[in-house]
Parts: sequence; structure tokens; C-alpha cells
Amino acid sequence: MDLWTLEEDWKAARHALSRAQLELRRLRLFLMLKRFNPSQPRVPAGNPGGGRWTDGGGSEGASRIDFVSNRPRQGGSTRVIRGRAYETTPAQEVRLDVSAARARALVQEVQRHDPNWRPTPSIYEGVEGAILANEAAAMQAAARLRELRRPEPVRGPMEEILMPDGQHVGMRYRSTSDRTRTVTSSEFDSLLEALTPGSQVVQSPVGYRGLWYRRPDGSIFGVRRSEENGITVDVIQNNHPILRSGYKVHQQ
Repeated sequence: MDLWTLEEDWKAARHALSRAQLELRRLRLFLMLKRFNPSQPRVPAGNPGGGRWTDGGGSEGASRIDFVSNRPRQGGSTRVIRGRAYETTPAQEVRLDVSAARARALVQEVQRHDPNWRPTPSIYEGVEGAILANEAAAMQAAARLRELRRPEPVRGPMEEILMPDGQHVGMRYRSTSDRTRTVTSSEFDSLLEALTPGSQVVQSPVGYRGLWYRRPDGSIFGVRRSEENGITVDVIQNNHPILRSGYKVHQQ
């Protein structure tokens, strides 16, 4: 066996070990975040589902759970989490928004088949803790979907999400092209919930103020913070005559 082959084998072994260590860390974090949180709101005794965890929205059977995101209207570099303001990097803001959107999408899909299911609340602090809590909820929902023998809610091509029925989402300001759209905060959340399930982080260029994600169909979108226009979705790679690189959607 020559030295080149030995070196390649060594690199492959190190890569496999690194992946195993990463999965072990994720499992430990998941188990840690599954701990019960006594301060989480509960359904009052005497009501249907009394004592059960709720999202505090007033309806124990509500299908939408607001995972931590708390996005400001404009660019900003802080997020308020449990009453405290935390400085954030552009990448942290994106991870917070994407993790919250994916958790919502997966939990809502579980609740289509098991309406009373809820993820176990997590104890967390700060931005990274909130991201991990969102990811833990998403992992629980994904596991429940596997138990139910249901697939994750992966949507079709980007044009079905950003141009439903052939119509652009949101509105266009006069000073921008038709390939730059602006949507409300709730509409932006819905777009992220549709885009993120099944997507994986890929390498983005140096200087991009966010992260790129590859969807199962091979298309790529980016989520970044724009100082002028707030959080933004960019189409990076997509096989569509209009919805191609350069198309973007801002949050109002």
C-alpha cells in the first residue's frame, strides 16, 4: 500500500470520526434540551387538557406554536429572548429564523395527524440556546413523523412557493424590479416554513451576511440580513426563467 493510499484512508477515517462526534454532541444536546421546564405555561386545571403544556396563545388546541425568533422589523443586530436583548451576528439571526420556521413546519405537520401532540419544552438561555431549543423541537417532530410513518413536509419547486399560481408573492415598490418583492412578517415566516424542511446548509461566499441552503430538489436559496431591507430570502440557484439568481424577497 503506497503513502498516498494510506493518507487518503487516514483522511477518510478522521472524517468519519468527526461525523460521529458531531452526531454524539447533537444527541447529548437533544437529551439535555428535553428537560421539563416548570415555568412553561400550562392549561389551567378544570379545562380540557388541564395541566398540559401550552404555547400561551389561549387555545390549547392551537396548531401554531411560536418558536423563538422575535425578528425586528429592520436589520438590527439584537434579538429579545425571554425579556432580554442579545447582540446577534447575521448568521445567528438567520439560524434563529430558519430553526424556528423548520420547527413550526414539522410540528404543524405532526399535528395534522396527531392534533394533541406537542414537543417537550426546553430550558434555554440566549441566542444559541434558543436555536438549540428550536432544533430540539424540530428533531422531536421529525421523530414523531417517523413513528407515524409520515414524510416531512417538503414542498415542491421554489416557483410554487414564491410564485403561487404564477403570481409573485408580496408587493413591488416602484424603485425596484419585479424580481424584488416585499412581504409582511407573517408572510415571510410562511415562506421560510415552506422553504426550509429538508434543506441543508451549503458553503456561501465570504461576505454573504447569512447562510445558503440546498433544498432536496437541488435548488439553493440564501437567507441574510440586509441593513436597508431587513431579513431577506435570495434565490441563488433555480431552473426557472424568472425565479433564478438575483430574485429576492424582503420582509416589510
